[in-house]
Amino acid sequence: MASKTVEAVLFPGIDVRVERVSDSSDVLVVDAVSTARPGRYPDCRKQVRRRHSTYQRALEERPLGSRRVVVRLRVRRYFCDRKSCSRKTFVEQVPGLSERHRRSSTG
Repeated sequence: MASKTVEAVLFPGIDVRVERVSDSSDVLVVDAVSTARPGRYPDCRKQVRRRHSTYQRALEERPLGSRRVVVRLRVRRYFCDRKSCSRKTFVEQVPGLSERHRRSSTG
């Protein structure tokens, strides 16, 4: 299945790119990366400008038949340079897929 087809089926209307799908007898692992444009810092609402790093989140999904489904989502962490901002870094959330501290998708 082509990547665009996988994205359309698994993540309709969500800003992610599927990089790899690994299928074994008991688990389906989907490696995806956020493609959303940087937004604003959640506290001070300043436009995001400086990337800190990336990291991978694992989202446990509903089973697909008898197999577990795990989405390994690579997201970006950003710096905020404003001294008045209470949060110096934050991690982007992918609307429709991830929320802060949540271990499964929002969909």
